[in-house]
Amino acid sequence: MADSKRTERNYWPHFIVGLVLFAAVLGVWTIKAAMDNPVELDNSYMLDYHNADEEINEILKKQRVFDKKYRVDLKERKISAGENILTILVTDINGSMVKNADVTVLVTRPETTKLDKKLKARKTSQGYQIKVDLEKEGRWNFVVKTEIEEAQGFKTFKLSTLE
Repeated sequence: MADSKRTERNYWPHFIVGLVLFAAVLGVWTIKAAMDNPVELDNSYMLDYHNADEEINEILKKQRVFDKKYRVDLKERKISAGENILTILVTDINGSMVKNADVTVLVTRPETTKLDKKLKARKTSQGYQIKVDLEKEGRWNFVVKTEIEEAQGFKTFKLSTLE
């Protein structure tokens, strides 16, 4: 009878090397995602992030004044790919229409700024209207900046063509 030697294999070194490689791949993926979506693309206040950072106290002060006196809403919440006409309702705290507002709308996608459109709303008898042509299906953010005298307010409406 021949003595057969049984060889036991230890797979721990393979597991550790695989884990290190997996962590390296995840690190590269994280850096690529951060480079594709830099912080300066945040346009929450229709400003680049440097100006927003410098002026944030003044912006928030004007927003508090605005919120105490006025309300902003969309008349219709349905959008579709192609041409859309949206009516923005600006009312005072009592529900009366405000006629002296300066309304600007930034139409943007949540994931990119490539399709951004900054539109000036025109005053109508029903509110303030914008006409926008949406090139793609999916989610869209409508950031409404409303200025009335010393007050300035921002409101974001998240709409989708898929609903």
